[in-house]
Amino acid sequence: MFTRITLHEGVTRQSLAAARILLLGTWIVFVFFDPIQSLTNLPIELFRTYGIFHLVPDTVWGAVVTPTGLLMLKIVVIGFLAWAMIGWRHARVAACFAAALILFYLQVKKGFGGHWDHREMTLVYTTALLPLLPAWDAFAAHRRPVPARREGVYRASLLVLCFVVILQYVFVGIARFFIGAPGVFMHGTLQNWVENRNLRPNPFGFDIGTWFLGDFWAVPLDLLFLGGTILEVAALLLLFMRPGWIKITFIIAFALFHISIFLMMNVSFMEDVVLLVLFFDIAAPWRRIRKGHEGSGLVVYDPASPEAVERVGRYVERDKDKVLQFATVGSSAAAGATTSDLLFRPENSEKVYTGEAAHAEILYRLSGYAVRAWWLQRGSGAGSTLPRRGAFGTWWLGPRESAPLPSDQRFLG
Repeated sequence: MFTRITLHEGVTRQSLAAARILLLGTWIVFVFFDPIQSLTNLPIELFRTYGIFHLVPDTVWGAVVTPTGLLMLKIVVIGFLAWAMIGWRHARVAACFAAALILFYLQVKKGFGGHWDHREMTLVYTTALLPLLPAWDAFAAHRRPVPARREGVYRASLLVLCFVVILQYVFVGIARFFIGAPGVFMHGTLQNWVENRNLRPNPFGFDIGTWFLGDFWAVPLDLLFLGGTILEVAALLLLFMRPGWIKITFIIAFALFHISIFLMMNVSFMEDVVLLVLFFDIAAPWRRIRKGHEGSGLVVYDPASPEAVERVGRYVERDKDKVLQFATVGSSAAAGATTSDLLFRPENSEKVYTGEAAHAEILYRLSGYAVRAWWLQRGSGAGSTLPRRGAFGTWWLGPRESAPLPSDQRFLG
């Protein structure tokens, strides 16, 4: 299981584009709901800059930290983020500006106190990497021919993003072990932090942490802290895990660790929870929906009906996976068929569908039409006609796929 990197095998350009939408969309939500306007209640004399922002004149900060300035800052940041996320023309350039504006925004946010913590900086690093990646080859409003890419470039791009997230956990875990262990995992350290955080004013108002301040909880919380730190160091194993329950259990454990800190200490690591989604192929459900076919089937039509001929022509054009067979009424392949304009018989089945039920069955086998077929089937009021549909989730996880048929097996007369 741990002999080579197996994370994100089989991903596509849609997978990387979905990661782009996830990262930039997270920032849009972050900025939109951030109460940064409250900074106007503080005297500008308390404002301090960090790093390269020392070069920005004080008059600029004085103009920004005003009700109008902060509102305009929000609008501009969200505007560039949306531009890059949606993928309009020059979206890569917009992403560069968005990354720079995010740093400027965080400087304003942290200028009156607080530290630049890893939950925000990890999101910054992954976002700053996007302009270097082919993240606009899919799901972009600006349609352009997709350039030829080297094999594995989309997988490598997603691995880079995931590796940044992994480093966040590994560095924090190693630092805690080498600097604080073993004492940091003993004598109720985490319990003391929980108590300290619950004594402070906080924006969330949870008091769940106060339930765990009794002597009984000191050791369990220390063990939780130790387990969470081991989990952080072990994050590197995610690179070598195939999709399956072991990987999902790892991700759920990370999410539960963050959520427990949030509920007990009123410290939000929701950005980190969102970043955990990067370890999955986000576009997989979309691809499975578009892979609509489940087995082959025979389409029988009346060549004397212009409407049937026209509809069958559309089926042939849309059957890019070449899973349907076609025959005319009266041919040997359509033996026993009625004079109906259109009917459909699934493979390995004696059941025959006509009318809209046949249309829905055929659409379900065409790549990209699964949801539409399901909608037509529901709207017909005829009950469940689509075969082998045991649960609603089948529609979203996708049916079984079939191998393409040779031309001589598709058109049977």
